[in-house]
Amino acid sequence: MNIRRITSARNEKVKRWRKLGTRKGRDEYGSLLIEGEHLLEEVVKAEWKIRAVLVADEQTKALKLLEGLEGIPIYSLQRSTFSQLVDTQSPQGIAAEVAIPSSQPYRSPERARVLLLDAIQDPGNLGAILRTAEAAGVGDIWLGSGTVDPYNPKVVRAAMGSLFRSRLRRADLKGVIPELKRQGFFVVSTGPRAKQAHFHREYPPKTALLLGNEGRGVQPELEKLSDIRVQIPMPGPVESLNVSVTAGIFLYELVRQEWGKV
Repeated sequence: MNIRRITSARNEKVKRWRKLGTRKGRDEYGSLLIEGEHLLEEVVKAEWKIRAVLVADEQTKALKLLEGLEGIPIYSLQRSTFSQLVDTQSPQGIAAEVAIPSSQPYRSPERARVLLLDAIQDPGNLGAILRTAEAAGVGDIWLGSGTVDPYNPKVVRAAMGSLFRSRLRRADLKGVIPELKRQGFFVVSTGPRAKQAHFHREYPPKTALLLGNEGRGVQPELEKLSDIRVQIPMPGPVESLNVSVTAGIFLYELVRQEWGKV
């Protein structure tokens, strides 16, 4: 295993990896930086292209993960330099630059669950939604304008590997929703003032769930494009639920309905 040592924090590769902490840098290089053994294992399983592996000087245990990954350059950095590149408080000492895959054309299957995210801004919320969506069998997720970058380090950590298996597409939802409806999707939006509870409906196999921004909810112009608006009942004196919680409750109502027919 050939490990190349970098001793200067001003090295051009270090400067590149530091830029990957910003959306501008990720867009410029078409890469993201992941940190930790678990995410490295997940990205290998998902067969995403690894452009480089970074290890802290004293990290040796994690190198076992790299056995069999021939042709991938490995760089050893001083612990202080490595820590500057990641934003975790206790870095595990291993990271990787991973190529962001290009978006694939959407093909509507006969049975499908789709998520439409309208300006979800909190990285932790988006990461949790991606993880819950994968658990509930949702593969296709549309990211509307104003939604946080899915390759933000906090999103990547919160998704815990689900990001690498999700089919993400950034698009204007004003154009996406009519197209999905033409493909036979039933579009559902959520809101606390809707008149019907989410569990009082039977949802067709092709259902798209529209979730809104943490503060203002679903934009009125998008809400008008949906087929129905439902609410999750809240007997307690709470105005609204966290959007990731809303996603979990609704998606598992879809799971309950589908499994109940087996």
